[in-house]
Amino acid sequence: MLSLKSVTTVMLAFAAAWLFQPTTRVQAEDLTAEQVEEGQQFVVNNAIFILFHEAGHMLVSEFNLPVLGREEDAVDALSSVLLLGAEDEDLYTTMQDAADGWFLLDEANEDGPQEDDFMGTHGLDRQRAYSIVCMMTGANAEFFDEFADSLEFPEDRREECLFEYEKARDSWMSLLAANMKEGAKTRFDVRYEPAGDADLQAFADLLKSAGALETIATVFGEGYNLKDGIKITGTACGVENAFWDPEAREITYCYEMAAFHAGLIANWFENQGSEETSSDDDATGSGDEATSVKLKRKE
Repeated sequence: MLSLKSVTTVMLAFAAAWLFQPTTRVQAEDLTAEQVEEGQQFVVNNAIFILFHEAGHMLVSEFNLPVLGREEDAVDALSSVLLLGAEDEDLYTTMQDAADGWFLLDEANEDGPQEDDFMGTHGLDRQRAYSIVCMMTGANAEFFDEFADSLEFPEDRREECLFEYEKARDSWMSLLAANMKEGAKTRFDVRYEPAGDADLQAFADLLKSAGALETIATVFGEGYNLKDGIKITGTACGVENAFWDPEAREITYCYEMAAFHAGLIANWFENQGSEETSSDDDATGSGDEATSVKLKRKE
């Protein structure tokens, strides 16, 4: 589904240099063509999951849907249900990259959760990752079997996730049914604003070439009884963020968020390279056990 055009290797190198200390910066020449392609897909897939998350807030707001519990957790489940319900392998990869994104974010937080994190509206990063994994195995245990195995996700938990996914799917579809109409079409206003910065513009171009924002317009532009004029905007915000503004009726995705995810994956590539080198030098060590983040990257 996603057709990624060529974007310079410098894009990923910049993100890592921006987010990490000089001792861990990834240089452009250190990334292979395969890593650049994988990194681009990782950035786009995480953007798509985040956009679906914000679209969940949009549906709750526009349709005045009841939400039991924290809305952030609820729309995480909704975005998972919608992406998994398409039964599309590209979107399955989107889910895997989204889970990996939360695992990497948790690992990057060297100080661990702080008191404010427990008071926040979102679950902890690793909790959100495993919640996504639960939805994945609940929706298609066979397809995600290898991914779940790489995380040592317990078999008994996978059995529970089958019922949890079905419950989430049926609950959300029941709520949405009253607001769906065959033949309904909604016009969205999709805009990629200039980043005003050459480095961030590379991420804007990547997202635009992949049609990341248009994905939301396509999915929610048919069948949902939404009023025309909802805006989906990519822009530079000065902070890594994405949000739904109910008054402006606008989903905003900040290019800094794409740069942030590029930094996470570029740093992971570097760490993997360091671990492989260390493993080669240590005859008694096991390279498979070196990484502290349990990720299943695409082979």
